[in-house]
Amino acid sequence: MRCSQGSVVVCAPTSQTGWTLSELLVSLALMAVLAAVALPAFQTQQRQARRSDAQSALQQLQLAQARWRGTQSSHAADLASLGWAGDLSPGGHYRLAIEDASSEGYSLIATPIGAQARDSTCAPMRLQLRHMATVVFSSGADLASDPGRCWRQ
Repeated sequence: MRCSQGSVVVCAPTSQTGWTLSELLVSLALMAVLAAVALPAFQTQQRQARRSDAQSALQQLQLAQARWRGTQSSHAADLASLGWAGDLSPGGHYRLAIEDASSEGYSLIATPIGAQARDSTCAPMRLQLRHMATVVFSSGADLASDPGRCWRQ
């Protein structure tokens, strides 16, 4: 208490600042609930955003294959022929591979690695050229379509 002395002594209670233990525990519990709800949604959003790493890498490889095929009798069977130093996408979230390269087409595959490996809906992502004219974007177990809509975010 704080008292002032004059002709009349007046005492007023002082206000205390700060939080009580129960207020602190309630606020911590609310933050924990919010984090438990928000974290999975955030991770899902991150995985979807990282898919653009695979998409851009596969499209870059598609352009490199077109340049290669312009001067060769068939498409390149390995990444080194196309000028890629390694087998990782530019962001490092996918391992890239070329399969079934021939004079008629090829399959480019991006398999997620690291934290992106939890993206089971879109693993792997593929870009295929068939019969020198048809480009097929696919993902997951289906070789001919994109059931998870991974290419159309």
